[in-house]
Amino acid sequence: MKRYINKQREQWYNDGEPITLTLDDGSVFSGFPTEEQLQQWGFEEWEPTPAPELSEEEQVREEYRERMRAIEEELRSMDYLTSKYVDGEDMTQYGDWQSRRRLLREEYRQIEALLAEEE
Repeated sequence: MKRYINKQREQWYNDGEPITLTLDDGSVFSGFPTEEQLQQWGFEEWEPTPAPELSEEEQVREEYRERMRAIEEELRSMDYLTSKYVDGEDMTQYGDWQSRRRLLREEYRQIEALLAEEE
């Protein structure tokens, strides 16, 4: 699907979708414009800027950061267990969640150390 942008009006148009547009002469266009009409109204085809290629080292660092984000999310998902534990509730139904948290925190610290060494 082509996308068009009118930078002057800060307006987008997606090809194949209807558009309602007030033209410079005050008239209103509503419908499916042709490419010629879009160009006449100041729209130009938008092409996304490709993401820069990452070096092998940058890819590894990004994978580490992704893993750290996943660990943070998993730890946050277990915060309610910690609260229940602190409040003295029975935690037997949750298995060995404390060991899992310890392992996650240890892995996180190891990744942090690896990233610190590389920088």
